[in-house]
Amino acid sequence: MTPIEAVREAAQRLPPGEQLQLIQELLRGLQQNYKQQEPAIPSGVRRAAPITKLADLAADFWPEDETADAINAYIAQQRAADRLSDQ
Repeated sequence: MTPIEAVREAAQRLPPGEQLQLIQELLRGLQQNYKQQEPAIPSGVRRAAPITKLADLAADFWPEDETADAINAYIAQQRAADRLSDQ
């Protein structure tokens, strides 16, 4: 039996309230450890600001007279071409 299995088995014998308390303590410890460790970011990688408004993602390059069917057909055509080039 692995140590993790032994801990899980022991935790299952606890009353539900104490199981919840154990989970909360484990999460608190993980959060503290995570905050102390800065994730390594490869050089040359820039972080982008988070998107907060969906309108920021709106594209204005598609001609007004084109339908949704036209863009769907275009995407299907591009995917088919990509699949052929992967072979």
